[in-house]
Amino acid sequence: MAKKIGLILCGLGRMGMIHFSNILKNRTVELLYIIEMDLQKAQKVISDHGLTTTEAVHVDNAKETINKERVDGVIIATPTDTHEKLVLQTLEAGKHVLCEKPLSFEFDAAVKCYKIAEAKSLVLLCAFNRRFDPQIRKMHSNLSHIGKLHSIKICSRDAPRPPLSYLKISGGIFHDCIVHDMDMLRYLTGENPSTVYTLAHCHDPEIAELKDVDTVFVVLQFPSGVIAHIDVSRECVYGYHQTVQVYGDKGSMMSDNPRQSGLMLNGGQRSDDIFFSFHDRYTVAYSLELEHFFKLIRGEEKECDIKAKDTLQATILSQAAEDSFKNGCVINYSEYTKHKFSNIGI
Repeated sequence: MAKKIGLILCGLGRMGMIHFSNILKNRTVELLYIIEMDLQKAQKVISDHGLTTTEAVHVDNAKETINKERVDGVIIATPTDTHEKLVLQTLEAGKHVLCEKPLSFEFDAAVKCYKIAEAKSLVLLCAFNRRFDPQIRKMHSNLSHIGKLHSIKICSRDAPRPPLSYLKISGGIFHDCIVHDMDMLRYLTGENPSTVYTLAHCHDPEIAELKDVDTVFVVLQFPSGVIAHIDVSRECVYGYHQTVQVYGDKGSMMSDNPRQSGLMLNGGQRSDDIFFSFHDRYTVAYSLELEHFFKLIRGEEKECDIKAKDTLQATILSQAAEDSFKNGCVINYSEYTKHKFSNIGI
């Protein structure tokens, strides 16, 4: 049997626990260390799951642990403001990385991460999980069936609203939520937009105190003529609403909200509820994302599905949308980015 991939999981928050569960289901990997700020929490998780070969490590000792010879890959799901340091420590140690977005709050720092990964021939997978969702992948592979693409409507409404402790470190709705929709638009259209325009408002007083918004509409036009509309909200009382509609000159497609079961009442007048959280809605996507990471490490797949340009363009697009809102103007995207990508070689 081939040697198991030696893993470190950094963070046991919402995303960390999702990755933890999927790691335990995979027999080709071995979870060697859990790096956490709350050492007692990590030790309890290890004990509760009977993991006799997994060790809890405080985040202050992350660098030393990452450098251990048995470690092949590191999964980073710690608070957003810690990502950059951990990514750099991992790459400099010669280890592969799967990191929750963003790699860094700073564009140049994210570029630096990718350049190090490229120079060392290491995997650097930024976790845009929706690209691994079977519905979205099927939509992407069947776009030719609807002919020339005319428009796209994306609705992303969160449930439940994240806790205030998370919102304070999230980077704001544009870089926490809308960045996923921007990446999905690029994935479906195969191009960058020519213009970006945003309207937004805040209804939640706690979010308003953070100088953030909770309700956002973004309209984008692409060089091909495609017009896209993104509708995002921080809270949705009836469930985790995630739909994508694409329209072309030969028809349309829709990625609808999956239901918790196939139950229908009264001949289909009422069906079962939609999922209530991102964890349940994207369960399969998270599993496939992690499997892709492992296949890249083993050399079974050669090309990372989320490339440097995808991460960087989604990041800049989200910033453009935020700047459009704050300045009350339409952003000319090619002009906005002309100095960003000209000299970085990505």
